Amino acid sequence: MRKPIIILLLLTCSLLSIAQPNARYEQAREHAYAGRYQAADQLLRQILADEPEHYDALFMQAMVMAWSGEYMPALRQLNMLGSKYPLSTDVAEAISRINYWAGEYVKAQVAADKGLALFPENLALKYLKAQALAELEHYDEAISSLQDMLQLDPENQEALALIKKLEFLRRKNAVGLEYAHARFSNTFSPWNHFSAYYKRKLPSLLVAGRLQYASMFDQQGIQAEVDAYPEINEKTYAYLNAGVSNATIFPAARWGAELYRELPDQWEASAGMRGLYFEEAPVHIYTAQLGHYFPAYWISARGFLTRLQGQQHLTGLLTARRFLHNEDHFLSLYLGNGATPLRVSSLVEIQRLDARWVGLDYQHPLNNRQWIIRSAVEYQHEAYPEIRTTDRLTFTLQVEKRF
Repeated sequence: MRKPIIILLLLTCSLLSIAQPNARYEQAREHAYAGRYQAADQLLRQILADEPEHYDALFMQAMVMAWSGEYMPALRQLNMLGSKYPLSTDVAEAISRINYWAGEYVKAQVAADKGLALFPENLALKYLKAQALAELEHYDEAISSLQDMLQLDPENQEALALIKKLEFLRRKNAVGLEYAHARFSNTFSPWNHFSAYYKRKLPSLLVAGRLQYASMFDQQGIQAEVDAYPEINEKTYAYLNAGVSNATIFPAARWGAELYRELPDQWEASAGMRGLYFEEAPVHIYTAQLGHYFPAYWISARGFLTRLQGQQHLTGLLTARRFLHNEDHFLSLYLGNGATPLRVSSLVEIQRLDARWVGLDYQHPLNNRQWIIRSAVEYQHEAYPEIRTTDRLTFTLQVEKRF
């Protein structure tokens, strides 16, 4: 009689010893998925102290590390699991996903490809591969991976949404037309300004050529300009400008340079200079900007210091932009105070004594951002030499086609 009781007790203890780690593991998972990473880690450490080879606990511990931002320790642990045991879909997906979170896009793609060699119909790995390729700007390959997904799951919303985004991003060219009309309360006849431009995206560089025609002060003129936006590194890019004209209403030559730098906590700063060489006198403008990105807003303050014929004056511009559906769909309000205009075209504008202005700017994308429509209205109260003041109302319309 005693022997069966002893066997039963031993069996019960054995079952309890198995059940206890499993119960702790389920509790650890619950903490992890609820974002209580410290509590999850404590339970997982207890499990691994009793069972160092507990596969699920090792995997969950790696995920807790990753969710806490400890990408490298998490990847080391997952790579150990992948080499010690047969590679599972969970581990393959996790290695690719964490490399993506860490900004290691090439490694994320390689990990996804390694997983797909074993699990060729895994949708998550195909999507992870597409995400990594998109970050590397290999848009055609990324779309191909997503199309493979859609053959297996035609209604997959993630794949459909990313394809739509990538079709926009792989457009390298844009052409556009812009027209601005300004009317004055006195002193000046109406101004008209036409502009046609072409933009091209190159690796780490955006280049734009622009031809402008203006009718101002009862004169006409044409100006040709080139803009370039080279990317210096991940957080720094520059603006470069050069232009020429044979008309007196435009500067005979102009140039500009400005350096933009991304700062922590969604701040951005820039500083630069513009040079305009009119027949009467050269003009040099120094400018700096500080901006901040919020979830749906961008606020910036820009200052100008203009030097002309030994004199100098300051101008300030405040811009508030509300993003609507994406970065191409927005509404902007801007306020300015000072002599330097936002767009420097003529010497007369620079020579004005003072100005105050307010403007609204609205941009709307159409057909998956293939077309861009932009319109603006601006009011300025200006003071010119010889004690002349005038009110200016400007309307602007711009149309852009991307391809």
